[in-house]
Amino acid sequence: MIAGENLIILKDNKGNEIEMEFLDLIEYEGYEYVVMAEEGSDEVVIMEQVPNDDGETATYNDVLNDEVINKVFEIFKKQYE
Repeated sequence: MIAGENLIILKDNKGNEIEMEFLDLIEYEGYEYVVMAEEGSDEVVIMEQVPNDDGETATYNDVLNDEVINKVFEIFKKQYE
């Protein structure tokens, strides 16, 4: 797991930092997806985690495929039933 201490800091396309709480890392069909939430929010965000060459950081990409988002979310929910 690249994300440490349950905190991921993302930058939006305007360079603003957004602190997200790391909830889980889910492997699905050969890819890694991070499930996270903004503090105080009941909604989760699912992004693809792509390790950077340094092996210590990662890039998080939007997931545009609704089927993948739904499947990863289902896996996440089952783990916490």
